Amino acid sequence: MTLGEKIKERRTAHGLTQEILAQEMGVSRQAVAKWESGQSAPSSEKLIALAKLFHIPLDELIGVGTAPAASGRKPNPILRANLTRMAITLHAAFGYAAAQNLWMARRVFYRSDVMAPAIFSGVLLLLCSIWMASNHRFEPDLKQRRKNTRIELLYCLVQLGLGYLVVYAGIGLVGGLLMMIAVFVYIVFINPRYMNRKLTK
Repeated sequence: MTLGEKIKERRTAHGLTQEILAQEMGVSRQAVAKWESGQSAPSSEKLIALAKLFHIPLDELIGVGTAPAASGRKPNPILRANLTRMAITLHAAFGYAAAQNLWMARRVFYRSDVMAPAIFSGVLLLLCSIWMASNHRFEPDLKQRRKNTRIELLYCLVQLGLGYLVVYAGIGLVGGLLMMIAVFVYIVFINPRYMNRKLTK
């Protein structure tokens, strides 16, 4: 099914005429007719607006992941969201562990019993960061993907800073709670509002 056919199918399923859809999108009726006939395609901003209007993920509208569907497997947005949530939560945990181990090893680099956990937790943190970055491949809009990468990098730095501050200030449980609050804010507010990723209902 082409993009134009999907737009038409979703429009009719929502009981919208071409004129009403055009008004919602801020374009002419002729523009909507061209989208549906395949003579032209909506801009990335209009695609995002269409997906929100039709209450579907953007990748479902534009057909990202159609190749796996051809082999009998469909993209699973719930699984993607769960994997992203897991990566974010584990990143906070590994960030705290890395900060704690590096703080303990700051003056005894020659001791293998202290350095081994620091290196191990640092590797886990790096792998989890790569995992978080790999989740951006599901975002088809390159501009949004670059924006998401910048936001996620800032988030990683904030979490690492919080982890170091927790260990340095010795605030333990309170600090861990602050890191979990940062995870909550990132998942519930930052992702849907600024990153076009809905990780909650």
